[in-house]
Amino acid sequence: MKHIYKNISLFAIVSVLSLFTTSCEDFLVAPLPPDKITTDKVFGSASTIEMAMLGIYSKASNFYGAGGIVYNTESLADNLSRNPPLAMDIMSNSEYDLNTSESFSSLWSRPYSVIYEANVMLENLPVSTTKLSTQILDQYLAQNLFLRALMHFELLRLFGDVPLVLKSDPAESKLLARSPKAEVYASIITDLKDAINKLPETNISGMDARRCANKNVAKALLARVYLHMGDWANAEASATEVISSGKYMLEADLTKVLMRRSKEIIFSMDGTMADVPNSCWYYAMQGMPMMYSFFPEPYAWEYSGWGCLTQSAINEFESGDQRFSTLFTYSAEENVFTLKYPHGMLDQEAADADPQDFCVLRLAEMYLIRAEAKVRKSSPDLTGAAADLNLIRNTHGKLGNTTATTQAALLLALEHENRVEFMCESHRWYDLVRTGRADAVLSKESNKTGWESHKSLLPIPAKELIVNNKLVQNPGY
Repeated sequence: MKHIYKNISLFAIVSVLSLFTTSCEDFLVAPLPPDKITTDKVFGSASTIEMAMLGIYSKASNFYGAGGIVYNTESLADNLSRNPPLAMDIMSNSEYDLNTSESFSSLWSRPYSVIYEANVMLENLPVSTTKLSTQILDQYLAQNLFLRALMHFELLRLFGDVPLVLKSDPAESKLLARSPKAEVYASIITDLKDAINKLPETNISGMDARRCANKNVAKALLARVYLHMGDWANAEASATEVISSGKYMLEADLTKVLMRRSKEIIFSMDGTMADVPNSCWYYAMQGMPMMYSFFPEPYAWEYSGWGCLTQSAINEFESGDQRFSTLFTYSAEENVFTLKYPHGMLDQEAADADPQDFCVLRLAEMYLIRAEAKVRKSSPDLTGAAADLNLIRNTHGKLGNTTATTQAALLLALEHENRVEFMCESHRWYDLVRTGRADAVLSKESNKTGWESHKSLLPIPAKELIVNNKLVQNPGY
């Protein structure tokens, strides 16, 4: 297990995974060909189990799409848009509907593909004849419980009620109806608590420890889940456990926060391309041209395209906020782009020297989760909430303390802080939806020409409705 995240050839990984996966990404669309399920080969040795586990993590990283999830969700929200705008950009102008639902197909199919493979592992590992120690077996089981929980959670955040898939039989899974959110949340919590019981504090040494689950990773995800559920007491408690672990610390140097060697990252997803060490190359290429690194600032290359900050996003930053001056820049056309993902596909040497994975969870979020939970719980701790909020403002923004003192003012201050702290990190959309603020905010955005309140949930891809007549489309589509 300790070597699971060392580089293994892409060919070897794919060869093992092909033993129990379909050639199609979406296993809910069609039954798995019986001749593909050769679990005796996958679970016949410790080495193939190890490669299969690595392959599942690699497939999970596909959901985050080398940073592509940033463009998708930040455009759905009010942070990013194309400039000049394009009619085809259905996310940033909110023109998505049932006819364009296939645009979101991968956001549905990729998580379920991971869930399927995790279920295969969870069912077969306990009965495998391979001699694994109880400790190693528990770690493998826990890793798959964590990934299954993570993918179900991502589906909930985008689509609302979704099928809860806990078995690997595609014939059964492809005809499941949508389960209520409460039921899916209960399953996620069960999986995470089980994973926490089985995981060690740190199961892999060195920087690779940030790229697989351990107790604190699962606790950090649990804190986020509780926040989305409105379980403030447990959100505060889980976030506090991660903060108090002493395993992570806020980075004062903003250019280091999202890099692989960051002391702040709790969990990140490794890249899926063997020859591209930067896991965020997609957004680096599209959100800001790769050529940026070859020119001195100010950036002189005329460029307009994906990943431009909206005017409201630019205006959100306070005067003197070091996050804006350090992590964002202007193009010749005065469009604003992020520098959080510095290495594109052409920056091989720089990416080798300072690699970057896609950050899923980091310490700053734990402080802001705890602050919001303190504000919202039945007996609010406004002083404690302000202290957590100010720590992020002082350390990353180099700003003074918040002036908010009431519950309502602190909630608005936290919404603001989450937006600027995680700008271009795929947080804003989820924050607007979970707080019920999407309609109030997005209806005022001038570029959201197609916005309607029901669009806070994405449409289920049309092909899924055709294949599974038990699925019901989200209202309004």
